[in-house]
Amino acid sequence: MAKKLVQALNGELLHGNQIEGFRGVSIDSRSIQPGELFFCIRGPHFDGHDFLEEVAKKNAAGIILSDREKVPPSFLSGHKKESPFLILVGDTLKALQDLAHFHRQSVPVQVVGITGTNGKSTTKEMTAAIAGMKFKTLKNAGNLNNHIGLPLTLLGLEQSHEAAILEMGMSGLGEIRRLAEIAEPQIGVITNIAEGHILQLKNLKQVQAAKGELFEALDRSEEHTSELQSH
Repeated sequence: MAKKLVQALNGELLHGNQIEGFRGVSIDSRSIQPGELFFCIRGPHFDGHDFLEEVAKKNAAGIILSDREKVPPSFLSGHKKESPFLILVGDTLKALQDLAHFHRQSVPVQVVGITGTNGKSTTKEMTAAIAGMKFKTLKNAGNLNNHIGLPLTLLGLEQSHEAAILEMGMSGLGEIRRLAEIAEPQIGVITNIAEGHILQLKNLKQVQAAKGELFEALDRSEEHTSELQSH
């Protein structure tokens, strides 16, 4: 499993057995469960690299990191066989997103992407409730709709899922495009476009362009499907 991870994340295996697996993904050292994979995400007030020994004590299966210097020497000495496998990547956030995309591609699921200035959470809940009457459906928990929350949601996909109803939030240009690249939705919904993002974007036209990135992604998905069918 670690070998597949290295390939999917374009990383380097620093330590560990390449046949070890993991059950679930975490970015929070406080709530990580035994057997989960820990991503060292850097935020404005914390750095996941500061909690490597803590997640190892909690029996994390593996750790994805970007700072080799933060690895305790005991992890690499060979004397600590129970320590998690370690994969070094250039950017742990991108690695989380890449893993979510890799996993999404492995599940033949119908994905609906929902965005809008207002009403997207309500629309997500309503759509998921309706879809759930007939299909096993995944949806974002709460407001996990950003560049971290959406990948974490997608990593909860199971082979038995038939639909995924995904809310996509944004604060600037390019963000919806990236979320759509990760999730590859076949259906897109824009609830409305209003001046809710004017603090980050200059005018309503820019809000429209940012939300419209979802429909642009649908066009690319359709072109890709046509290419596959023609071959």
